[in-house]
Amino acid sequence: MWAGVERFTLRVCMLAAAVSGAFASLQMAKIRREGGSTVTSSTLAWVAGHGSELPPHAVVVTENDPATVWCRAEKHSNWMAGAMHSGVCTVPFLGNVLRIEDNFEILISVNGSARVRYENWDRYLAPPHNAVSADTKRFLAVREGEDDFPQAGFLAPHERRAHLVAGTAVEKVDEANVLVEDEPERYDLRAISMDTSRISKTHEDSVLAEAMLLNPGPSRQRVVEDREVVVRQMSYWGLIKGTYTGLPAHVVSPPPEAEERDLVWGVRNELDRVYQDLLEYDLPPGTGVKVKMIGTVRKTEAQYVGTLTAVYKDGSQTSRVIQGLHIDERLVLLRAQYSPPYFIHNNTQLDIPEQTSVLYKSTTTTTTTTTTTTTTTTTPEPPRMSMVGPEKPKSDSLSTTSQREVVVGFNSSARTMFPTLALLVALALATLSVAYP
Repeated sequence: MWAGVERFTLRVCMLAAAVSGAFASLQMAKIRREGGSTVTSSTLAWVAGHGSELPPHAVVVTENDPATVWCRAEKHSNWMAGAMHSGVCTVPFLGNVLRIEDNFEILISVNGSARVRYENWDRYLAPPHNAVSADTKRFLAVREGEDDFPQAGFLAPHERRAHLVAGTAVEKVDEANVLVEDEPERYDLRAISMDTSRISKTHEDSVLAEAMLLNPGPSRQRVVEDREVVVRQMSYWGLIKGTYTGLPAHVVSPPPEAEERDLVWGVRNELDRVYQDLLEYDLPPGTGVKVKMIGTVRKTEAQYVGTLTAVYKDGSQTSRVIQGLHIDERLVLLRAQYSPPYFIHNNTQLDIPEQTSVLYKSTTTTTTTTTTTTTTTTTPEPPRMSMVGPEKPKSDSLSTTSQREVVVGFNSSARTMFPTLALLVALALATLSVAYP
């Protein structure tokens, strides 16, 4: 059964034993990386064993015997690996077989998330990548005995030998099969259901951009500026016990968003979205208006239940239902706030009220009660100024005219001097056109 098999998949046994408080405390297992270092596993852990009771998702030694699972026991500050059956953990130690009925630990698949397999090893090879360790110097190993009963124990790389329990004796062998954790290549999350009774939502307003629209000419004009703003959107799914942080993940979110996205699992995914809109205002002659582009960002936090599928290199898949936290931040409203018009030459405001126009509004709706917190801030980007060109207007109609943009600083004297100079230039050109038709 074991000989000649280089790699094969070992299905993790899903035992139906009830979870007791004793299994609440666990220690994540260690796995070997290339070069000999060890890292913490994301899906395998050790839990305390108690008699013949098996914890949920205990990792079996072979599929043919679901009652025999991997265990480890500590002796003189060293962890020895072996097999547990009927409440007894049997491990090799200094050439002797130890049968321990208490103070041992059982290897489990966290939330049933792990996929493990065996890889062949001989004394001329280093321990395989992702080999599961009992401690930093010993790795879980097994081979088939003469009576087809598995002989479990550990591989000691520094000795180039595997120590295995064979009945009442310990055998040191040159070949064995080493337990390896199989990592998926990517995740797929769908069939998501949000817990609407526990959704938390907040809304925050901020000034994303500023502009000035100017009409220094002698007639009423509609001043138009094409303006874009960049808003950062964030999406987070995870982090779930028994999953690998940083793997590619395809997520199909539920309504009202109903989006499909390729993200990185277990981290904050940030992306920039560009919104391009027209700022326009019907300005009397010699006047200007200040514009603020104000965005409302909604932050949503909610518990969710969904089906997570792990996709492996060989194309196989395993699915399970998970529960986790989802965080989403996105722009839901973008509006332009126009100040009352003012005369360019002296900044005197006209008796016209402030106006607001909606540039973008999210189409998603929800019936959940939300809590709103509003905070207004100003971005460091300087305001842009758009004004009618110096050519003489053809009529007093409300036709749209061409624009040119000039970036100005926040210095108040500079803002006042430039519009005044532009007005003087425009009036001089108008006078010349009358004098020399």
